[in-house]
Amino acid sequence: MSSSSSTRRLPHPPVRQGTRGAYRLVRTAPVRVGPPRLDAGQRTVVDHASGPLLVLAGPGTGKTTTLVESVAARIAHGGDPERILVLTFSRKAAVELRDRMALRIGAARAPRATTFHSFSYALVRAHQDSDLFVEPLRLLSGPEQDVAVRELLAGQPDLERLGLAHVRWPDELRACLTTRGFADEVRAVLARSRELGLGPDALTAFARRIGRPDWSAAAAFLAEYLDVLDLQGVLDYAELVHRAVLLTGRPGVTERLAAQYDAVYVDEYQDTDPAQVRLLAALAGGGRTLIAFGDPDQSIYAFRGADVNGILDFPDAFPRADGHPAPVEVLRTSRRSGATLLTATRLLTQRMPLTRLPGQKVRAHRELTPVRDGGTVEAYTYPTAGTELDNIADILRRAHLEDGVPWSDMAVLVRAGSRTIPVIRRSLTAAGVPLDIDGDDLPLRHEPAVTPLLTALRAVARAESGTSAGKGGHGGEGTGTDGATGPDTDGATGDGAAPRPDGDDPEDADAPPEEDTALQESASWLDTETALTLLASPLAGMDAADLRRLGRALRDEERAAGNHVPPPSDELLTLALAEPERLVAHDPAYARGAQRLGALLRTARERLAGGGTAEEALWDLWNGTPWPQRLERAARRGGAAGRNADRDLDAVCALFATAARAEERTGGRGALNFLEEIDAQDIAADTLTRRAVRPDAVRLMTAHRSKGLEWHLVVVPGVQEGLWPDLRRRGSLLEADRIGRDGLAEPLTPGALLAEERRLFYVAATRARERLVVTAVKAPADDGDQPSRFLTELGVEPKDVTGRPRRPLSVAALVAELRATTVDPRVSEPLRRAAAHRLARLAALTDDDGRPLVP
Repeated sequence: MSSSSSTRRLPHPPVRQGTRGAYRLVRTAPVRVGPPRLDAGQRTVVDHASGPLLVLAGPGTGKTTTLVESVAARIAHGGDPERILVLTFSRKAAVELRDRMALRIGAARAPRATTFHSFSYALVRAHQDSDLFVEPLRLLSGPEQDVAVRELLAGQPDLERLGLAHVRWPDELRACLTTRGFADEVRAVLARSRELGLGPDALTAFARRIGRPDWSAAAAFLAEYLDVLDLQGVLDYAELVHRAVLLTGRPGVTERLAAQYDAVYVDEYQDTDPAQVRLLAALAGGGRTLIAFGDPDQSIYAFRGADVNGILDFPDAFPRADGHPAPVEVLRTSRRSGATLLTATRLLTQRMPLTRLPGQKVRAHRELTPVRDGGTVEAYTYPTAGTELDNIADILRRAHLEDGVPWSDMAVLVRAGSRTIPVIRRSLTAAGVPLDIDGDDLPLRHEPAVTPLLTALRAVARAESGTSAGKGGHGGEGTGTDGATGPDTDGATGDGAAPRPDGDDPEDADAPPEEDTALQESASWLDTETALTLLASPLAGMDAADLRRLGRALRDEERAAGNHVPPPSDELLTLALAEPERLVAHDPAYARGAQRLGALLRTARERLAGGGTAEEALWDLWNGTPWPQRLERAARRGGAAGRNADRDLDAVCALFATAARAEERTGGRGALNFLEEIDAQDIAADTLTRRAVRPDAVRLMTAHRSKGLEWHLVVVPGVQEGLWPDLRRRGSLLEADRIGRDGLAEPLTPGALLAEERRLFYVAATRARERLVVTAVKAPADDGDQPSRFLTELGVEPKDVTGRPRRPLSVAALVAELRATTVDPRVSEPLRRAAAHRLARLAALTDDDGRPLVP
């Protein structure tokens, strides 16, 4: 399913019937932009004619502008755009480069800009054996590879019992095979082996030489894993680049590649891994023109295999034709941050040793010249995490309301996304701060629009499989019942628990035995918490008032039937959902949503019982409600609600696409298995299209995702010792980082881990143009949370803030204060009347959807 599917089907306008040729496509040429003013460093790079060149480009120094101008100058001097290749590391960066080159040079003359993986895929596809692979090779997404490795590991004990196992893990590791942590370490070994060009046989020989039986087992597992990939016609990212490198070694392929391009440009060179460096050597080695832009101080992707040594070794790895090391140029002017901000972030670089590059070039790279004064750096500590988040919300709202900073020109950058983003999202959303969260930072199950669909599917899958609610894993991540993703009635973006119907008498807690038996039968697959969550979700669209009215009506019905002590309303609602015919006699004004939801759950149950797939059951749940139409109408209207609707539609489309891929890959293993796969995905799903960014919202993302972006105000929360820097060694069990191409590599030292963490903090701090705010929790107890050492490395003294804001600049806080004023006997009568008048004005206000602004 895609975004163009029926979830967004728009009516086609009538087509005028006329003569052939009545219509013609008129292409509007993009507005050409003139050349920018370049400084001396940029001009030196643009004037570089041939041979290798390393360009050190710090934050905000105009790296992309310099790259585009260098390409434009080469074409202006007679270069063929078809013989110029631009490589970068993300689809987003590649699209941005293509767009900027098209504006500067013209779309017809812009050279190719692509990612390493896209280039590798094209190369592998061009040489693919048509007899071996009837269908084109498909790339495994990150979550799919994660699940594939876990499934293979989980199946090892069964294969051993049957005597069919080809992998023999050491006895001390057998208990780890089904854990997520061990699967992550195995993935790291597989990726490291392919980055270094080691196949199963080479890894086995290396493991025997070193005396590591765990690596021998990993080598056998690699062979089995590759066989499975070949059978399925898929590749993971590391294997893709590895096969591209192998192709470059074929007779004739190397010569054709070397003759294909006159110049190769690489953006963000510090993020290369060893396999990509070998690919570049085949493309542009031997003294040919290779211009690499990078910043060793921003090398932050070691967990993905990036090696900062790649940029440090560039002059020697890509020498000139005469054998001398490649020259190094520096972009020396910072156009982003003011002088004060630049001074603060420069203090961080003084603690990051940088070797092997020419000393004078390193000093010039780190002593940038600002183009303007100004900028502020602030550091705050708070006694609790809740106080920290309340004050961050106040900082953002005051910057917007008092200083006029657009929401879109502010960002909150965190160290670990899955652990902190849901908590921050709940708090800031409740405080009235509009947020835009990068979908790449959240696994699919955390998307608000996806949560109710997964919750409903889990309930009906339990019913179909005969699993009780208590045994179905309800309440864990991805079930949709936690407070992180509480549903609302339209956009699935609200927070908080589902409302519980009131009106239950305390003495009515115990139901008669016959009613209790019926409840137990319904609760065997549908528990009360799930029922209330689904009723309050967009699948039913019931608010607290509807739930109260229906709950009371059900209790009245029980009393009329002779049950003088009816069960609580929430239990009766659960029973009614499991048996929707009980709702037919009730007023549709408040029971329609529950009737519809009960019928949907029954339809989905019947679908699964009849052998239907998870995708089909999800479609029954989604398509049987007015929710898709509401989102479609909101998307057409635009505005803030339209952007929320776009985000929700994108998330639902991604869910259906994931379900379809799972069905194609596994041949249908049941809805519960699909849900387990979704829950097992700890990393965000890959997307082929750029996700639209809300223009009126604060960006909330990880520091890793923020590279290349900038904002007026940047808040960096949660800078805690033990969390940032996180000095735990990654992969300490299998030690993937010790696998070296030429022998056993030295393990990462605490100093190396600290340097990586400091570089990440440096990236976050250098995203700010005018104002940087860094916060942490400073618990009163000695054994509580304490601020990170990074907090004091910016040259400012952290300020201790002991309380929450007196009155946050939010509607809820204003309403609370006005209401308190109207009933305060100490307040004068005119002031109470004024407060009541303002409350009346607020009560008359509505949002973009016509709903009351103040409930």
